[in-house]
Amino acid sequence: MNRKYKVALLANTLEGNYELPPNAPPDALAELDALKYMEAYAEGIRAAGHEAIFHEGAPQMDVVPWLMDVAPDICFNVCEGFVGESREAHMPAILEMMGLRYSGPTPLAAALTQDKPTTKRVLAYYGLPTPLFQVFTSADDALRADLNYPLFVKPQHEGTGMGIKNESIARNETQLREYVSYVLERYRQPALVESFIEGRDITCGLIGNGDDVHIFPITEVDFSGFPADLAPVYSSVHKNDLDYLYKNKCPAPLGDALSNEVRRLSHQTFLVTGSRDYCRVDFRLTDAGQLYILEINALPGITPRSDLTLMAKVENISHAEMVSMVLKAALKRYRM
Repeated sequence: MNRKYKVALLANTLEGNYELPPNAPPDALAELDALKYMEAYAEGIRAAGHEAIFHEGAPQMDVVPWLMDVAPDICFNVCEGFVGESREAHMPAILEMMGLRYSGPTPLAAALTQDKPTTKRVLAYYGLPTPLFQVFTSADDALRADLNYPLFVKPQHEGTGMGIKNESIARNETQLREYVSYVLERYRQPALVESFIEGRDITCGLIGNGDDVHIFPITEVDFSGFPADLAPVYSSVHKNDLDYLYKNKCPAPLGDALSNEVRRLSHQTFLVTGSRDYCRVDFRLTDAGQLYILEINALPGITPRSDLTLMAKVENISHAEMVSMVLKAALKRYRM
């Protein structure tokens, strides 16, 4: 008989009373979970045959003494963190320091994948296709000679489309300098400037470890349901404010050769970044059939309305079953 484990469910929720810094951008809370989703996560943990106990994953919520008191067998960590350039690494670092097992990325993988330029340097080292880029620490930085307009501007280490909007697409120097200034001021971090790849938004998710992975059906974002004045780039407005308008094509109509290449590149990105248990990799596909890796989400959203959940649904895998798969991947990794 399989042992029933005590699983600490750790998340940062919108109801967690986190204080916003002064002059915070409008999407500063975009990555936080809704408290209502905790029961959905817990259902998945119970579906795997284990006990789920929820707690807010933040120091001000006394998470460390709570963990010491509960002494979980493993933690199901979906904490995004709240401040700092490596915020997704905070909870994994705390859990490692306490000697606790946990799902998802290590502190190193979480910090690496949250920092978009560092991720792109790793991808380039391994010969994986990613757009040319430059990090701007000042709006006056000289643009590298081989970067041509249009360019795409976004914060160096944010997720869930934060800091991405129409103005992210810079078609001339004035637009570039203005939006770099905005990112530097409002997000208090460097701006990543990269070649803007005209094309289709493709995303691919997987669960597992090493070569033992389940790759879900590939998804193409269908922007036709969103207002025409919104640029076809997947922003926090698309993902959160207008999520009810979301449409996709899943499986994406790519053909066998391109689909196999998306799966290969997703798996390779997962491996070279040291990710664990699950991930989602975002691409742009040009009309000429060239794939570019935009980023990897080593701690992807797995709410009942997240991309990974919608991919799983196409295979008739319920949300609870998908959460259960992530936990089982972590348990297997620990030989539990």
